[in-house]
Amino acid sequence: MFEALGWIVGAYALYAAVTGEVFAKAGAWGRTVSRAESPEYFWVVVAIYAGLALALVTVF
Repeated sequence: MFEALGWIVGAYALYAAVTGEVFAKAGAWGRTVSRAESPEYFWVVVAIYAGLALALVTVF
């Protein structure tokens, strides 16, 4: 189950990198981060999703 979830999260990270928008938890809810508006934060969030996907596929 965790492996399948890891593939889904990895696919979302790839999708976000291609489209230039990613959803990030912020405060009580969250917000969409755009690569054009905040490139550093965008890539940090994408890297975190990619790391989580890798961990879900390999560790769990």
